[in-house]
Amino acid sequence: MEHFSIQDWIDFARQTEMPERAKAMQKHLDEGCVRCSKNVGVWRQIVEFAKQEPNQQPPESSVHVVKASFALRKIRSLETGRVELAKLVFDSALAAAASGFRGSAASARQLLYKSGSVCIDMYIQPKPGSESMVLTGQLMDSMMPTHGISGVPVSLLCDGNTLSRKQTNDFGEFDFGFEAPHDVQLAFGLDNNCRTLVVPVPDTAA
Repeated sequence: MEHFSIQDWIDFARQTEMPERAKAMQKHLDEGCVRCSKNVGVWRQIVEFAKQEPNQQPPESSVHVVKASFALRKIRSLETGRVELAKLVFDSALAAAASGFRGSAASARQLLYKSGSVCIDMYIQPKPGSESMVLTGQLMDSMMPTHGISGVPVSLLCDGNTLSRKQTNDFGEFDFGFEAPHDVQLAFGLDNNCRTLVVPVPDTAA
């Protein structure tokens, strides 16, 4: 069974999808696809929340994921092939402070993302003497945790626009410097660029 993308379900929930496309999507739901029913259910809840609570601010994490989803549309190199949004599974900024400590000095923020067996472990920290940020990370496969994934194209994006392009080194490592703290994403070209994995980087000012 062919599934529709997250972007399609966003438009479906907002009722902005083309009529013929929407009809096909409704038929897909009527056929009992659990996965897509869950996707459209989530986006319908977000749309309904936005209608009923115009003065409320949604969780920053939800806003960031939605922005990242819409930003995918602006990445022209992704017009063919599959596009996936990596899931954040760990953020050191959200970890509880150790007992007995009120806080700590600004340090590197660790983030761990996953999509299937692919993992992206990265750190973001301020560049000394400037307002710039330094992002370093490693692309790995959990099936082979001792080996990084080398030679993978990786792009630094801001609001869907490419700021810089690199490749992971022999250890699967990569690094970027940037000044824009909002709507930043990383895009990895996997499986010979037949699959693109997008990582929504949290607001570094948060």
